[in-house]
This record gives sequence, structure tokens and C-alpha cells, in this order.
Amino acid sequence: MLEFADAIKFVTDFVGYMEWPERISTLTGLIYIVLSVRQNPLCWPFGIISVGIWMVVVFLGRMYMDSLLNFVYVLLGFYGWYQWMRGGKDNTPLEVRTVSRQLWIKLAAIGVASTIPLGLLSQHVLNAAFPWWDTITTVISLIAQYLLAKKYLENWLLWVVADAIYIWLYIAKGWHGYSMLMAVYTFMAVLGFVSWWRSIRTDRTTA
Repeated sequence: MLEFADAIKFVTDFVGYMEWPERISTLTGLIYIVLSVRQNPLCWPFGIISVGIWMVVVFLGRMYMDSLLNFVYVLLGFYGWYQWMRGGKDNTPLEVRTVSRQLWIKLAAIGVASTIPLGLLSQHVLNAAFPWWDTITTVISLIAQYLLAKKYLENWLLWVVADAIYIWLYIAKGWHGYSMLMAVYTFMAVLGFVSWWRSIRTDRTTA
């Protein structure tokens, strides 16, 4: 078993290999995911900072769909911040809810319709690295981020899928700090699903 000092050394060595933009984005990203699991609206400003920095990093790495995704994240960050604070009935904070069958059908149709043209654009026009995997994770993540902004429980399931793929993509690009962050995100997404499901059960019991 690792001693406490060994664990601290591992963390400091791990952070030491990162560039400063990656360090800041990683730290704010971790704060964002922890606060979002706890349904704290302050998660959104931390998320905006994290993805804003990472948007530039992945653009320079020629993962253009991922860069576009993070730009949209910035916009959705402000949207989600407002929704969590005043998106409920009579401008009250949103409560956790589940996706209806009709909404799932619409989101699936949008996802399929978006993936093919964006994948072709990424591959043949933008000459992106990993064009199809980049596109698939982009589409899944955009849908997940929308569901998160609207406080739908199922956003966490989509994040598990997208983040797991990103672990491999970032390792392939040599961005080991971000691959580790995606591993943490995958774990936190599981915790988020459990926590929000319990919140729904508590609300239903109270009602």
C-alpha cells in the first residue's frame, strides 16, 4: 500500500509534467465536475474557464471537432448557469429530472444526422487527427452537455461513454494529463448518476 508521502509525490510529479495551461484547465475542470455532481451552480464558471483554455490547446493539436466542442461548451456554460439558477417554474432553480422517450428520439436523430457530415468535414476538409472518433465524441458530448445544462439525469450516462473514449484519444495524442482527467471524469460521472438518482428518489418521496 502506498504511504501518504508516496501518494503526494505521485501527484506532484504528475502535475509537474503538465504545461501551465493544462494545469489550470485540469484544476478548474476537477472543481467543475465535483460541484456539478453536488448540483452547485458555481460549477459553471469553473467549467467555462477549464474548457476555454482546453479549446485553444486541442485546436493547436489539430483536433478541430474537439476545439469546436469546447467553444460550444463555453456558450452552454453560460446557458447552464442561468438554467440552474432560474430555469425552473417561476424562475426558480431547476430540479433533477429524467429524459422522456420523445426527447430521446429527437436527440438520437440529431446525433445521427450530425455525425456523418461533421465526420466527413473533419476527415476530408479539416484533415483532423482521429476525425471520426473526434466527431463521435463531439456529438455525444454536446448532447450530454445540453442534458446537464437542463439537469437531466441521463447526461451522466453519455459522459461515461464520451469520457472513456477521450481517455484513449488523449493518450494517443500524448496528452497524459488530460487522459488522467478523463479517467477521473468517467469515475465522477458514475458518482454523478448515483447522486442525482438519489436526489430524484428523495424528491419523489417528499412529494
